[in-house]
Amino acid sequence: MRVGFYFAPGYGYYSVPRTYWNRQYYVGQYLPDVFWRYQVNDWRTYGLGYPPPGTRWVYVDNAIYLIDEYDGYIIEIVRDAWSW
Repeated sequence: MRVGFYFAPGYGYYSVPRTYWNRQYYVGQYLPDVFWRYQVNDWRTYGLGYPPPGTRWVYVDNAIYLIDEYDGYIIEIVRDAWSW
């Protein structure tokens, strides 16, 4: 584990602004756009369903979020998505 960095399979470690370190997000909140680029392309690997039109699965630390592509509204969360 690296302080100030999160890990996303296929992307490696990525820097996270200090204001977002260790923050928990919940369904109904908006995910900051700094995380939107870490899209899950192999969603079947994690047992996730196909993202409906206008949504995408994204990695945030050890969780995967289903968000609205336009505003980052959180629709679903899978916590502890993989093991270290």
